[in-house]
Amino acid sequence: MAHFGFRRRGFTLVELLVVIAIIGVLVALLLPAVQAAREAARRTQCVNNLKQIALAQHNYHDTFKTLPVGSFNLRHDWPANGTNWRALILPFIEQGVIYDQLVFTNQAPSFMAGGAAGDDALIGNEFLRHLMVDAYRCPSTQIMPFENAQGVTHNNQRETINVNYAGNQGAARPIPGIDPNRGTRDCGQGWSCDNGVLFQNQAIGMAQVVDGTSNVILIFEQSGLVAGRNRTSNYYGGWFGSRRPFTLVGDCSDHWQTGTTCVRFAPNSQIVQTGATDQMYRNNTHVNSQHPGGINVAMVDGSVQFIPEVIDFLTLKRLACRYDGEPVQFP
Repeated sequence: MAHFGFRRRGFTLVELLVVIAIIGVLVALLLPAVQAAREAARRTQCVNNLKQIALAQHNYHDTFKTLPVGSFNLRHDWPANGTNWRALILPFIEQGVIYDQLVFTNQAPSFMAGGAAGDDALIGNEFLRHLMVDAYRCPSTQIMPFENAQGVTHNNQRETINVNYAGNQGAARPIPGIDPNRGTRDCGQGWSCDNGVLFQNQAIGMAQVVDGTSNVILIFEQSGLVAGRNRTSNYYGGWFGSRRPFTLVGDCSDHWQTGTTCVRFAPNSQIVQTGATDQMYRNNTHVNSQHPGGINVAMVDGSVQFIPEVIDFLTLKRLACRYDGEPVQFP
């Protein structure tokens, strides 16, 4: 009886290489789509964060009849005690337990991490150490949630969060409208502004947003790098307020702060200008993001819009100024 042998035939080396090459091409084609999908999801979360922050601002307004102060100081001597809108709206973003434990006094430098506060940083407000507030973090950012601020060497600077959203102080000179200087002043730390919505040592109500709440920016995204470094408004940590208790009226020297910015440059600009954008405490830190093509912003009415980085700069200033008389409407 004859026996027939069957010889199994496998892939040749050439066939295997062809298959691997095809798989490589498919992966190369699919990877951009996967990355785009991931970025779309991250951008959606960033939009949701801004909506939550804007809603919190509205709830704050309903409770206190004004929007929160952009950043403030409670005393004249240094190191000073104060904070910004990010702390004030904590009860309205489901962080009421933390807020209820905070100390708002004129005695201790209790919202400052590192720097001049030294070992006394956050005394009385230790609950802010390593507090992660998800609504304050854009998932696209490359900025670490806790890191030393530029120019600050104290290790405890790492204890407070880098917030990826900054309040709108307004527009730097020249502003749109009849008076190009209105609501701006050189106070030693770049242009300080109070023609926006959230600024130093003063609170306003929505009735003072005379260009209309749908036409004025409330919160800017600020989650990108400038010349490869974190230059966002988070000096001494994201909870610190104003260096001095002054407004733009009278003495406003050395008027630096954390938590807000006054628009001086185009979105996603990489300009590092001494006295304006070189330090995290300046008043003209960039509005920026890691999203392709622009930044997200929350308007005073609570809506969220995407501002392209190629926007006409005068249009951006009109969106930042609450009373220039030249409102800009989104389509």
